Amino acid sequence: MKELVSKTRARQTLKREKRSTQMASRKRHWKDRPSVRLLPVFSLWAVTLAILHFEAMLGLSPAPQSFPVMAGNAVFLMAGLFATGLFLKIVRPRLLDNPGSVLLLTAIALLSIVSAKLLLYTGDTLPGFPPDVAAFSLPFVLAPMLAATLLSAPAAVAVGGWSGLAMSMAASPERRFAIFATAVAVAIVVALFSRGIRKRAQALKIGFLAGSFGVLCLLALTTLNWPHADPSIHGFLAQILACLASGFVCAVATLLLLPLFEALFNITSDISLLELSDLGHPLLQRLALEAPGSYHHSLVAALLAQAAADEIGANSLLARTAMYFHDIGKLTKPDFFTENIMHKSNPHDDIPPSMSALVIIAHVKEGISLALLHKLPESIRRILREHHGTSLISYFHYKAKSQLELGLEGKENGNGKSYVNENDFRYPGPKPSSRESALVCLADAVEAASRSMEKTTPANIEGLVNDIVAMRIEDGQLDESDLTLSEIAKIKRSFVFSLANMLHGRTPYPKDETRDKPSAKPAAAKPDKDPGPASATGPTP
Repeated sequence: MKELVSKTRARQTLKREKRSTQMASRKRHWKDRPSVRLLPVFSLWAVTLAILHFEAMLGLSPAPQSFPVMAGNAVFLMAGLFATGLFLKIVRPRLLDNPGSVLLLTAIALLSIVSAKLLLYTGDTLPGFPPDVAAFSLPFVLAPMLAATLLSAPAAVAVGGWSGLAMSMAASPERRFAIFATAVAVAIVVALFSRGIRKRAQALKIGFLAGSFGVLCLLALTTLNWPHADPSIHGFLAQILACLASGFVCAVATLLLLPLFEALFNITSDISLLELSDLGHPLLQRLALEAPGSYHHSLVAALLAQAAADEIGANSLLARTAMYFHDIGKLTKPDFFTENIMHKSNPHDDIPPSMSALVIIAHVKEGISLALLHKLPESIRRILREHHGTSLISYFHYKAKSQLELGLEGKENGNGKSYVNENDFRYPGPKPSSRESALVCLADAVEAASRSMEKTTPANIEGLVNDIVAMRIEDGQLDESDLTLSEIAKIKRSFVFSLANMLHGRTPYPKDETRDKPSAKPAAAKPDKDPGPASATGPTP
């Protein structure tokens, strides 16, 4: 009966894997079409051109003067798009391969350009809003801060530069250089400081810092344009306040728009990851109560992954948070995993190794199911899916081969001979596709193996780490993770350092030899006077 159930589950698992592989290949085929990748780019170019010249399209400006300007702006916008794409292709080549990231950058750029055009149009038409003040109240910070928080610093520089080019074309000719120079400078400053935003107060500080840098640009441009600058102190102070207010308002707008962009484009920011890393999460609370061994292993391995991620410049918060949740699939059958068995009997002693391997492998899919149920973000689910790659469950594979020699395990081939299929003892994958996923894979294996060490000396720890990493490399588990040899060396040094400090020994306390021996009864001293009632700490008869 057990063999029938095992075969039925194996067939169902193979069908699900085949179906998911076909669906994934269709999705990749759809995403790899050039038209899908270029459509957002051409849409950005066309919509930006329409925004810049909506007065001419609505008949609010003379057509003979606007059409030549529109043609020139179209050429410069296309050149700016080409330069931006070339910059990202050199610095972040994978970013352009993801249509979702390209669409996100397009939406961020259009949002910033529309806001800038409305401000400039208001400054030109509203009498109480001077055009010079409107030029320095443009949302220079909005696009780069959103891009840096959701994607990366190079994406922030790219979208900030592109938005600045479009804003400068929307302004009058005498203000174009000032707007473009300020936009590029502010984008670089925001990109340098916004990638590590983990608290909302940091976003407000960066917005104020970017506004202050805009004030420096204002002072420099005023000095260069001194003969034509506004001599009134009130106009100059209004421009300074406009720069500072723009940075602050853009930071607040970024915090308000982050949840919307995260939901629309399935991206998780560091702010959301920090909220998710709270150990009071229901899944982590269940893990602590129902599988305490797995919970403690996850906490210790998270420290290993975080320290190694800091060493190689990866997202340490993502690695730590994913490591907290990487074993939630063990909640379905916690007693089948070594760290949770403790002093109970081992259930694997009563089932064949192939069945044991199925139970162990199933914790990955069970973890994905729980992650979907509790709405964990895709970045966490991807690491949960990849944290074992296609690695071999060596213990049960060796046990199956040992039982094969005794005729207790194995499948029959066409010649009537029994054999052990190695693929039955491998995780389905996929292999780690990012540095953070590879770190979780390595930290998981290293921390688990360190529990079986008899002597936790630095030399033994270093040998263990080198062996596990070498096995993962030889097995091809790190082929798709983009880790370089220098980064792998840093990861190993970080693991050795962290484990040597975690598994340190202590000097044994001296044994009190007189503790268990009866103490000699002290001679009673004759009091000078009646002592009264015995105290609570005094000797009892």
